Amino acid sequence: MTASPAVPPLVEAYLDDLDRALTTADPRERAETLAAVREHAAESLARYGADDDSARRVLDELGPVDAIAAAATPAGTTTAAPAAPTPDRAPTPAADVWLVVLAVFSLVTVVAPVAAAATVAWATVRLRSGAGNRAMQRLALGLGAVALVGSTALYVSHVLAG
Repeated sequence: MTASPAVPPLVEAYLDDLDRALTTADPRERAETLAAVREHAAESLARYGADDDSARRVLDELGPVDAIAAAATPAGTTTAAPAAPTPDRAPTPAADVWLVVLAVFSLVTVVAPVAAAATVAWATVRLRSGAGNRAMQRLALGLGAVALVGSTALYVSHVLAG
């Protein structure tokens, strides 16, 4: 079992307040909401650092506890409205589609190391920004890296051959 990373007291207090505010929510939704908020906070803290200023920044991103609790479905009720898209099901941004297209191009045309290097750089920037479809960004990063290694190997073998 892996231990969860330590969170600053400000964030822990926020999560406790959120837990109390969600007491009237559907139990499954309560657990999912708490888990999602905790995961988002952990990812943001990993990105910004775990000091008090970073914790305040993360809490500002999350917004008021009351707003999150108000969005939760009360226990015993169901909603007919479709759920908002989750980050995994959100529409894929056009930038990520073009990123994968560039990755495939650089892989197919192994003699284009500039396209491969651009793919790796662009995919890295998109992944670090946290925006868009992370699966497509990882795919593009992998394809770009393979193309970059392949084009480098082709160049080295050409130089060594004479």
